[in-house]
Amino acid sequence: MKPAAFAYHDPTTIEETLELLGRFGGEAKLLAGGQSLVPAMNFRLARPARLIDLNHVDHLSYIEADDDWLRLGALTRQRAVERSATVGQRWPLLTESLHLVGHPQIRNRGTVGGSLAHANPAAVRWRRRRGRPIGGNLVPCERIS
Repeated sequence: MKPAAFAYHDPTTIEETLELLGRFGGEAKLLAGGQSLVPAMNFRLARPARLIDLNHVDHLSYIEADDDWLRLGALTRQRAVERSATVGQRWPLLTESLHLVGHPQIRNRGTVGGSLAHANPAAVRWRRRRGRPIGGNLVPCERIS
């Protein structure tokens, strides 16, 4: 089956993305890796009127580490985390657990943010930023609803 018709938006900045979300609200869905959303659309379990593609938005894909924290951008691909030398050395359990997420093709497209947004079990212990894409408070994954 194919998805129902939808309008497609391809912003390039966080500001443009937030403007689109503000304008279209609940009728829009965010598209990153598409590993959960696209199959749901194909089976018509999800029928968003609009898709906002995040793949060209700057500053949403990153792996940053300091003394105590690992920060992963919402658009960071699972495969990038899996292959990161820093993550492998300092957070080996995360690297090892990513081998259990689908197959390499899924991890090449799947994103950290998508796993969190769709309550993927692989994201159970990850943390995310609440609120706007930049700024906000870190909250335990268990409190994400």
